[in-house]
Amino acid sequence: MSTICARCALRLQRAAQADTRYANGIPTFNEASTPELNDVLASMRNKHFTPAYLHASERRLIFGTKNKQTLADNPQTVTIGDEEVELQWMDRRKEIPNRTKLFHKAIDLMAAGEGKDWNNLPNLLAGLKHAGAKAEEKMMGKAVRKAVSAGRIGAIVQCLQQGEYTGMTLDIDEVLENVIWGLHVTAQREGWSEEGVLKALKAANQVGLLLETEEHGGGRHLREHDPRRRPEVLGAFLELAAVYAYKFQGAKDVDGKVKTYADRLLGCIDGAAQPLSHAPRPLGPQYEMLHGIPIWHGLFLAEKVLGKGLPQPQLATKVRQDYEAGLTILAQAIEALEPRGGSYGERAVGAWRECIRD
Repeated sequence: MSTICARCALRLQRAAQADTRYANGIPTFNEASTPELNDVLASMRNKHFTPAYLHASERRLIFGTKNKQTLADNPQTVTIGDEEVELQWMDRRKEIPNRTKLFHKAIDLMAAGEGKDWNNLPNLLAGLKHAGAKAEEKMMGKAVRKAVSAGRIGAIVQCLQQGEYTGMTLDIDEVLENVIWGLHVTAQREGWSEEGVLKALKAANQVGLLLETEEHGGGRHLREHDPRRRPEVLGAFLELAAVYAYKFQGAKDVDGKVKTYADRLLGCIDGAAQPLSHAPRPLGPQYEMLHGIPIWHGLFLAEKVLGKGLPQPQLATKVRQDYEAGLTILAQAIEALEPRGGSYGERAVGAWRECIRD
């Protein structure tokens, strides 16, 4: 058994992974899989990041209209970290592309490219944050969704672990929602294979450590709406533990995690299951289903794994039955709308249909 506490383990992990370029120099990018993505990242770095790392007097020099010829006649360089940067005059009205549009384009190109492209996400977010343009909540949510869809939840965990530099934290609701659902997607996308479930469990363990910190969760004290007491969060952790025990440990709760998470989930539901809305959302993710599926799936499999050892068996049965009824009706309502392939509705229904029902 380890003698080091979870918070100390997290601090050591973050220290080992910290990228000193964030503190000492302009974030750099690895070679991307397409020339277009390389160009977008270079534009973001040269037009937005570099000016943000200059002193005020140096920024006035590169943006001041009267200084264009001065810089042409007398080239100047500055040292940022270990890099020599030549000061280039820029027309702020014509030569500075919109950074929000650049960010969205970069994320779309990462999603369309190769897995290695997501290694650039932490530096992209870090540069934006230093430039005073911390990505908005919906931008963060998009980055998480796209990375998860590409099978790169690890890149998101890395961004979270370096939240001081990237600005991405689980305290942002769009991030938390998509990370938690991403755990389910990571395990389910490969047909609940052992490799896929283990990958999701590893990410879930890292997310759990982060939620113990004040930066991402409530720290030492449980606060109102604390993620560690939210049913959808505990449901995701229970689901992964129950799937692994059921499929790969002979339906035995070898390490006790299934019982622990089932107990915590039922404790935070506090006596009654909350009814699901039967009306699909007109736009965006179908959060009712995304929250409900892991809760139902986790309890369904926990009953099989724990048997008579299931905590609060009457409440567990009631919650499972209520969620199953609500999810069934909601899935039917979404299907009646004939959602197009790849839409939020189609993916939510697919996730419900692909749960383990042996």
